[in-house]
Amino acid sequence: MKVFRDIFRTFVLSLFAVAGLQLSFALAQAPYVLNAGGFDAEAAGSWPVLIAQEKGFFARDGIQLRSIRTDRAMMGLVAGSFELINGGTFAAMLAAEKGANLVLAYVLCNRPPEYLVLRKPLTMLRELEGETIGVFQVPSTVHLLVKRHLQRSGLDLKKITFRATGGSRERLASLLAGQTAATLLSATYAFRAQETGLKIISTPADWEQTPWTIIAFRKPWAEANSSIVAKYLRAIQQATLWLYNPANFDDARRTLTSLSGLNESTVRWSLKSALDSKLYNLNKPELGDFKNLEAWLVSESLLTKSSNLASLIDTQYYDQAVKR
Repeated sequence: MKVFRDIFRTFVLSLFAVAGLQLSFALAQAPYVLNAGGFDAEAAGSWPVLIAQEKGFFARDGIQLRSIRTDRAMMGLVAGSFELINGGTFAAMLAAEKGANLVLAYVLCNRPPEYLVLRKPLTMLRELEGETIGVFQVPSTVHLLVKRHLQRSGLDLKKITFRATGGSRERLASLLAGQTAATLLSATYAFRAQETGLKIISTPADWEQTPWTIIAFRKPWAEANSSIVAKYLRAIQQATLWLYNPANFDDARRTLTSLSGLNESTVRWSLKSALDSKLYNLNKPELGDFKNLEAWLVSESLLTKSSNLASLIDTQYYDQAVKR
């Protein structure tokens, strides 16, 4: 009888041991869920992230991205709703200026993903003197981008009026209605404008290289989860390299058409333009590039003063990501 009890006890303990091993294995295999904001599937600037998720680059490193599209991504990051965001560099600098404890770990787009479009029958930049240009807001980064581009092209800004007309959809409508002579549009709306016969006079390749779209993390979270940050950045870089491989273009087009909800023609044109313009970044964040951008924004009064960019830009995560 005692022998039977010992055998039974051993059997039960074995079951608990096996169950514990299975639970440990399951936990080890469970992906790390990252909450992220600001990711627009229709925006070409977010496409490396979509590819990283869809093609398994995140999964290879045990990451699952749970992202939502929101124009209040920075507020969500500061409030702790997100671990990271994909957003504009200016918004991150402005938040840091107001005391947000952030770290900018990666430059996703090193050029503005914008297209300067003229209304009919205009065909040249110099025809814009005496005209009105539609921008998102006055002032805004889109507004300043057009100003600097026109000024460097020799136009007299005193002869040009800038009007706040809203987002790309509203700016295109204003252009088609003849209320403005030119505007900046995202790739999706630039393609639509071109389809109606409007002329695209400047593409992302024409803009000065600058850290335009970044990946930002809450700094305390990033410091406590540096390996996850590095894995995330590695997946983004691998996805970007995959996109730049010409052999993957058709696969990327099909994938992004499905994920974005855009039609195939729009995705084909937008993706080719983004790749030809070298829109997506692969290099380490450079402090000097951010200082140049900050100096420009301060000179145009979008930022009130220079800040401690050295504490905001942290390249250690990039170094960890590419080390392997």
